[in-house]
Amino acid sequence: MKNTDITPLENKELVKQKAQVIAKTIDPTKPETLTNFGVETQRKLGYYSNELLTRVKVKDSGDAGAAINELLTQINMIKVDEAENPTFASRIPFIKKFVDKSKKIASQYKSVAENVDEVVIKLEKTRQSLLKDTTGLEVMFNQAVEYIQEVRAVMAAGKLKIEEIDQQLIPRLQAEVETSDQDEIAVQRLSDMIAFKDRLEKKVHDFTLSHTIATQAMPQIRMIQTTNEVLAQKIQSSVDTVIPVWRQQVAIALGLEKQRKALEIQKKITDTTNQMLLKNAELLKANVVTAAKENERGIVDVETLKKVNRDMIETLEAVIKVSEEGSKMRAAAVTELATVQEELNRKIIGTLGQPKTIEA
Repeated sequence: MKNTDITPLENKELVKQKAQVIAKTIDPTKPETLTNFGVETQRKLGYYSNELLTRVKVKDSGDAGAAINELLTQINMIKVDEAENPTFASRIPFIKKFVDKSKKIASQYKSVAENVDEVVIKLEKTRQSLLKDTTGLEVMFNQAVEYIQEVRAVMAAGKLKIEEIDQQLIPRLQAEVETSDQDEIAVQRLSDMIAFKDRLEKKVHDFTLSHTIATQAMPQIRMIQTTNEVLAQKIQSSVDTVIPVWRQQVAIALGLEKQRKALEIQKKITDTTNQMLLKNAELLKANVVTAAKENERGIVDVETLKKVNRDMIETLEAVIKVSEEGSKMRAAAVTELATVQEELNRKIIGTLGQPKTIEA
């Protein structure tokens, strides 16, 4: 928790006393004293800034956010209203498939219920982390107050030294330059003093900026602390109110799903039974009518006999025709053969009647 009893910043008199002590450490004749002026205070600012950055880094809150997102994804993945359109032939196997699907949905709800517990654990860790950060930021706030006190003393010391240089040291060196007829060494000492004062003024200006940044950091730290506390309260409200509602709704959803799947199975059984009866009635009607028709038919249809008779007549006619054509072809062949034989005989007789010629 934030400390409401903030120690007020040191009064002007105490700051002035510290400034006088610090101002004595600044020696214009020794440049290194300007280099070391306020170094420790600047280092504290760097340490304080790094510590503040570490405090406000997001650590455990990301785990809770991821767990919630995963839980919501699982809830959205549960599909209890997917349509099924099986054929009649697959009605009976479909019932088993539907039961398997219901088991899958029940398993998904069980996984969601288990993840709710995991979300609660991670939310509580996030809440504790936020409260821890708030406590650490209170330490940082007190460090900011201390830094502001120190930087005010450093700024006041620088201004005191600038005032001393302006009102005492520079006029004294200017007088030396004038009385020494602008001696080179005296002129250089005056130039060095003026340059020292310029560098000191720049350093005081830098501390003024640092002081402004530090004073701005205080309300920023308070805003971060307030936001942390609001988030912690919101998380606590979620754990106490929202998560129980989730548990309740998951339980109700699981019960309704069991009820729905029982009604759906009963509906599928009834639909399947009715369709089986209708299908069997249709098959019975078709079989009876077909059997009656077959019973009234003869062994051989008249049309079949007529067709067979026509085919036989056409066959006989074709055979007679082929036979007649064969007889004609055979008679023609006999005449042709006689003619060929007669020609052959004449040729043979003509050959025998001619005298033979004896070759020498």
